[in-house]
Amino acid sequence: MPSDQTRRLLKLFGVAVTVFEDAVTNGASAEEIARAEAEVDIRFQEIATLVDQWRATVPRTGAAPR
Repeated sequence: MPSDQTRRLLKLFGVAVTVFEDAVTNGASAEEIARAEAEVDIRFQEIATLVDQWRATVPRTGAAPR
């Protein structure tokens, strides 16, 4: 079951992506697009960090993933 932290991160990422998409598709100014893109980058990094933390807890046996 996803934790509250995971849900929060995914929600914030989804909102950031939607805002970025809207900015691009609606012809927002370059400054607005850059701000929205920066927010996506921040949220993506937060998710990548969380996934890396989970990966660090997985025992490595050398077996190929299924």
